[in-house]
Amino acid sequence: MAIILLKNMTKKVNIIEQQQHVLKYAATHGIPIHSTEIETSDASLVLEDRKEFKGFLRSLNNNETLLVYDVWALSTHVDELAKVFECLLKRDITLHVCHTEEIVSSSLSALNALSVLVRIREEGIHPKEQASQGRPKGRMSQSKFDTYRAKVIEYLEEGISVSEIAKLLHVSRSSLKDYINSRGLKELAKTKKKLLYATPTKQPTKEKKPEKECELIAQPPLGGNA
Repeated sequence: MAIILLKNMTKKVNIIEQQQHVLKYAATHGIPIHSTEIETSDASLVLEDRKEFKGFLRSLNNNETLLVYDVWALSTHVDELAKVFECLLKRDITLHVCHTEEIVSSSLSALNALSVLVRIREEGIHPKEQASQGRPKGRMSQSKFDTYRAKVIEYLEEGISVSEIAKLLHVSRSSLKDYINSRGLKELAKTKKKLLYATPTKQPTKEKKPEKECELIAQPPLGGNA
């Protein structure tokens, strides 16, 4: 079952254009639509302050398909998007980002989810974050270290220090450190590990203990608030 989530109260793309694009994407890819939801909370807020959106996430069933025009329909914070992706992966919910034709799914590599987060960070979807780092709005300029990006993230995942990575790559430590900080690669490496952990893995010979339910969508206690 596929659900469309449209984002109201946004200056990016009006809701009619979002709907038209998503429906065209669904038709092109043969995805039958079951329902359409409209989300009106402020996507710039942290998830804990978006009760409506959290309620929507709780309403999703395992193995469903969610279609959005772009990921800013979910959140405009990279770290909050990582939380949403983690929850979707844990519940085998497939996310289609129709505008960019990106898919986040437990059946695909968690690197797909990471690549979406990298794109969002570099396109400056969170202006406050850019301002604090002294970068202008828009896409980051290219760097000679871009060719090492995947390897650097892999090394950071393994807990290798920046000094050791610089030696392995035969590059300047200070320049590499600036690159890692400007691109937020340490945070991306942590997110990648988290998403890989969230992706269900099959273990036919040994029963796997059920993972802890994602805190973002966990049901509140009786009589409590969402």
